[in-house]
Amino acid sequence: MNATVKSFLGEWYIWWVTGSDPVLQRGWKVLIGTGQEGAREPFLSPEYDICIGFSVFEPAADGTWVEVLSTTDQDSKPLALVLTGETLRWSGTFQGQALRIYISLSQAVTSDEVVAVSLYGSTLRGDPDQVAVWGANDSPPP
Repeated sequence: MNATVKSFLGEWYIWWVTGSDPVLQRGWKVLIGTGQEGAREPFLSPEYDICIGFSVFEPAADGTWVEVLSTTDQDSKPLALVLTGETLRWSGTFQGQALRIYISLSQAVTSDEVVAVSLYGSTLRGDPDQVAVWGANDSPPP
């Protein structure tokens, strides 16, 4: 699978996490490049990097979504995920600490020829030993 910017666009859900004190949690939602709620559509930076906005939400008790992190409200640069090879990368701050996010895709084809795409990511906050790995909805975004 060759990952392009279009491959990452959409609404993704975090289904599992591992690691000590993970930053992103199971059940949270990630918007990438949708043009809604802080997830700016793909654009070129002044340095001609391919960039994509993203937002992370946690579910509220009343069934709504609460924004946890968005590229629109960060003081650090870049204000979006940057396509590097076939992965998306972001470096910024979260709750006063440096945070890095790395996102990649994986494609699987089942025995009945159904294609499933999963989004995988890792977060690095402070100590390199505190890494959380998370996956998404195991199917293409709607």
